[in-house]
Amino acid sequence: MSNDLERKTLLTAALSQLTEGVIITDNAGAILYVNAAAERLHGVAKFGVTPEGYSDTFHLFREDGSPYPFEELPLSRAVRDGVTVLEERWLIRRPDGTEVVAEGSATPVMSADGQKIGAVLTLRDRTLAIADERALQSALEVQKMLLSEVNHRVANNLSLLVSLLNYQARRSKSNETRELLSQTQSRIRVMSTVHAALYRVEGEGKVALAGYLETMLDKITATLTDSIEVRVVNDTTQDRVLPVGDVIPLALAINELATNSLKYAFKDVTEPTITFSLNTDDAGKTVLVYRDNGGGLPDGFTLKDSDGLGMTILQTLGTQLNAKIDYYNDKGAVFEISF
Repeated sequence: MSNDLERKTLLTAALSQLTEGVIITDNAGAILYVNAAAERLHGVAKFGVTPEGYSDTFHLFREDGSPYPFEELPLSRAVRDGVTVLEERWLIRRPDGTEVVAEGSATPVMSADGQKIGAVLTLRDRTLAIADERALQSALEVQKMLLSEVNHRVANNLSLLVSLLNYQARRSKSNETRELLSQTQSRIRVMSTVHAALYRVEGEGKVALAGYLETMLDKITATLTDSIEVRVVNDTTQDRVLPVGDVIPLALAINELATNSLKYAFKDVTEPTITFSLNTDDAGKTVLVYRDNGGGLPDGFTLKDSDGLGMTILQTLGTQLNAKIDYYNDKGAVFEISF
């Protein structure tokens, strides 16, 4: 008997010192025990209260402040239905007028032979945590609104820059100047389309590369070709989602290759085609393959010795990505960028 009393005393003392609130009922739901933490949360501790009186006695409401029917309370459901209810939230209005957002779980208590003999509710104060969550959500919404405004302004500025370059190109009497301005416009359009793709992406600022490149190449071929139609073929079987820091240099690299193909490759080709694909090599690296069906690279061609601005840019972008660039002829020019 003494051992039973000691165990009961120890259990009661332990429950009273928990920082989490604990309420225990008998099989009918009448409250038998309320520990100190639960009393602090409610501002009141009453025994013998049955489920019908839970809401009124302990001033319980839904989070939005509407009445919380007693039969829907977690502890009532554990008593009545014998179910376990996890991580529910509700509002407590204390007698002193302060409010607490509580979060808790309720479960039936079973005897050794499987009979329900009571129920227990554990709860904790989530007021500050929820206030922080709401403040964070509000800040994120403001940030999203500001980012949307910045994106809109950037898009407008890039569009304006392209228009100004186009205006200067039309006024220039130098073919070389017009060509340089046209190439600059093309590069700015690439950055603009990357920006537009990111603007449509929620989350971590990543872009599906193959889908983006296909859209970009369609625009480039439509913009830079007047008398011929160039087909764009996406041979990728599985797309790659990459951070914008990788997408921009890759997109600019493909822009340079496509511009070069359109300028030099298709003079005697009846069905000009640009094909690209993404795959993975044996080392696990992503390989972006670009090819055209034109006349191919000239004999002795090397990126290092090429004096064209586009090829110089390609080398620079490869260095930026820490990428390996291979090139060869196979029914046209082929470039493989491994990164």
